[in-house]
Amino acid sequence: MVNTNLSRVFLNKVKNVQRSFTSLLIIAFTCQLSFNVLAEEEGTWVAVDEASVEQSSRYTKRGVGYYTYNDLVISDQAQSELSDKLRLVITSNSHDVINTSGIDTNGFPYLDVASVNESTQVFFAAKRAAFSYTAELQQFVVDATQAPENLLLVENMAPSAHWDNTVLANVVNGDESQEAVATLVGAANSNVYIIFDIVESNNLVFSFSQDAASTNKVTSWEVAHRTESGWVVLKTWGDATPGLNTFTANANVSANKIRFRFRTTAGSNLAVNQLSVVSQPVVVDPTPDPTPTPGDPILDTDLTGYTGYTDEHGVTTVDVGYFENKVFDETPDELIAEAVFADTVNDTARLKTALNKARREVDGGVVRLLANPNGQNRFSLSHIAVPSNTRIEVEPGVVLEMRGTIKEDLYPTSKNDAKNKNKPNRQFLFSFGRSNGPGNLLAERIENVEVRSMVPGEKFTIDAMTNMPHDYGYMNGGNGNGVVNLTRAIPIGLFYVKNFAISDINIEDNHTESVAVQMFADADYKDGSYTYRFGPTPLYLEDRYVRNPEGSPSLNRPMNPVNIPLATNSNGDFINESGDIIPDMFAIKRNPTYSRTPVKGSINNIKATHSHTGYGVVQVYGGDWIEIDNIEAFNGIGVRLEAGNGTDNDNFNRSGPYYSSMNKIKISNIKVTNGFTGVWLKPHSKIMKDITVENIEAIDSGTALLVGKGSFACKTSCRDLTRGRINNLVIKGDISLTQTVFDAPVAEVGNNITYLITDANREYLANLYGKTTDQLTRNDLQQKTITGTQTPEQLALLTPNDFDNPSGTRWYKIFPTAPVLALSMLSETEVGNQSAKEGFYPADFSKANIRSIGLPDSDTLILYRGDMRNPNGTPATDFINK
Repeated sequence: MVNTNLSRVFLNKVKNVQRSFTSLLIIAFTCQLSFNVLAEEEGTWVAVDEASVEQSSRYTKRGVGYYTYNDLVISDQAQSELSDKLRLVITSNSHDVINTSGIDTNGFPYLDVASVNESTQVFFAAKRAAFSYTAELQQFVVDATQAPENLLLVENMAPSAHWDNTVLANVVNGDESQEAVATLVGAANSNVYIIFDIVESNNLVFSFSQDAASTNKVTSWEVAHRTESGWVVLKTWGDATPGLNTFTANANVSANKIRFRFRTTAGSNLAVNQLSVVSQPVVVDPTPDPTPTPGDPILDTDLTGYTGYTDEHGVTTVDVGYFENKVFDETPDELIAEAVFADTVNDTARLKTALNKARREVDGGVVRLLANPNGQNRFSLSHIAVPSNTRIEVEPGVVLEMRGTIKEDLYPTSKNDAKNKNKPNRQFLFSFGRSNGPGNLLAERIENVEVRSMVPGEKFTIDAMTNMPHDYGYMNGGNGNGVVNLTRAIPIGLFYVKNFAISDINIEDNHTESVAVQMFADADYKDGSYTYRFGPTPLYLEDRYVRNPEGSPSLNRPMNPVNIPLATNSNGDFINESGDIIPDMFAIKRNPTYSRTPVKGSINNIKATHSHTGYGVVQVYGGDWIEIDNIEAFNGIGVRLEAGNGTDNDNFNRSGPYYSSMNKIKISNIKVTNGFTGVWLKPHSKIMKDITVENIEAIDSGTALLVGKGSFACKTSCRDLTRGRINNLVIKGDISLTQTVFDAPVAEVGNNITYLITDANREYLANLYGKTTDQLTRNDLQQKTITGTQTPEQLALLTPNDFDNPSGTRWYKIFPTAPVLALSMLSETEVGNQSAKEGFYPADFSKANIRSIGLPDSDTLILYRGDMRNPNGTPATDFINK
């Protein structure tokens, strides 16, 4: 039996695919392109007789239905003979299956099986009837006449005119004795290319080798594939290395036309050999999570998590993909910098006008910002809300100066700004999908937007420093206390937006209290949870009740019934109508506006200097299908995945495990110097899924990678704040931490990493204060402190030199600790309690090459939560168990 609503969605998708395919054929004939016939893998689905399916007990998930876990029992010998494609077919069922991967030719629902070692979770619609179903494992047996693994065919190759085509053809056919040379004397451009028609396939691996001689060297290269909208870049321009250069496309990419483009230095030729495109089988490692069993406390969390992106129209897409350019403008509008950059210059209005004009063009519009012919290259801009279907291209070397607090005080863009010092004109440069206020949320997403350099790979600059002076004061809210820099500069803010790209920017920061490029929920900022707290005294929240008129016997009526959690039993557990216990994580209802997060984006080639310690270059507060590549930070954090601040009153985390969560995030090639960490992953109360991190270089920083777990001061007393996790966290490539400064600490870090300082750091502090290491306290961690209560006059006189760390007294300077801090695990051999009460979870480091360079203890590559110590070296038991 199949859910008819899901079947209807599935059939509509089939119709859309047919329509898209017809359009593709029309384009192909009209443009006289030589597309290959789309080839489908030929074979047959057959039952695996050697396998049996063990069903778990039935569980209930409120608002969804029932679910079971299904384990496969099969011998090692039979496993070794299985094909790569497996599915679990529900051959009979009393209740509708609602999480199908598809319907087979017999009309049976099925679910794709990633590994025979994993449990397959099947969800069923709830109804009053005896519950039963049967299932079998099937494998896809491929016909023996399948295409070869190498997908390149010389007869379908379209090279540029710069190549010797005969030699190039030999190289493609695998002749390693020859080297294809492109003659490109006098130019260093991207007009050297090779386009291939290939058999449609996915999980594509592109590679070539080049000669190490500088005269023949490829300096950079790009990979793209053809879609109905044009060429879509898979690998953006990036440096080539001597020897083999390889790029593996996302496994969801399916292409039948591939293009390589190459660049070299002016006046040189370039040479390649062993050019290859192959389709490698997808290898799925078993999840490190244990298989849940009935009664296991881990069942109070979600080991499956994200199963697809559901848009505001209720349509679910499993494979969304990353940014695709959908703006095409042959005559971009050009704005030239003013000839003289006087204090009164304000380019905001004319850029807004140009963007409003561009958004109305048929295929979208492009606005270019160019330097003045006399060399004046600065623009002065306050907040720009970027509309849909537009692209901003900035000439390399151009500077976009944020007007900030100084110019907006002297020459306000809006007359109303003086009433509110936190107006967006003082904090933002570009925002995408940000509503005008919590009571006026955008009805539709902003879509198809981009900010980039006119020359891919060459940066322009955003000046978030000149008009953003340090403003020291006391923080209201957040973790920790003390005097901090309160100035905020947000060059890029991404909110209720889909299909976006930001690239090629150099950001000059001033330790301002914000992230340079941030992805955030466009919420109403009201309570994240429709419930009350379960502490010693229940706290009813402001918008959860309706106030009666004065004089009524009871001033407050109960909360709206649609927002009331489930009933509770005598033990205080939430229960459904059948009396089944429902974990807190699933029982409490949440504010859905926190789901208005970015989706389908690419952030590439961004560098920020003098970032705030607790913030940095890029942060995802919430979002799905986002790739982040080539990020560099001086101070602060390279990339952080964290929703909210994790305090007990943080509404982003009170909104539950799925709203403002992060899924399908790919992070690669991150560098941090004198900072906190290269990448920080911290789920708090969120269930996150499919996060990959590849290649981090940290120099004189606290660490290269910090994997945190959800921790709350109220621990388990606040049942609306359950502990999150990351399902399928994979760390790959080179992860390194290098120490070059030994006479004084220069890594600017936050509180939690100070529980892992090295013995060398302890010796340094002991010598500094004339103590022994066992006499050290947390007060010894800072060399400069601001003590006592500061008057407004004293605060106004403070400068960065008054602090050990210019971000403020909440922040510290230490020596590097270890390349990886795996604080979501107790130790190398013990993950810890993975339930929503504790929130430990594993990470897969098997594909990572972790290196410690120059640190006193170079053998320590990973430190775990159980390794945390107080400054005097005693175990930090309270913090470990926080």
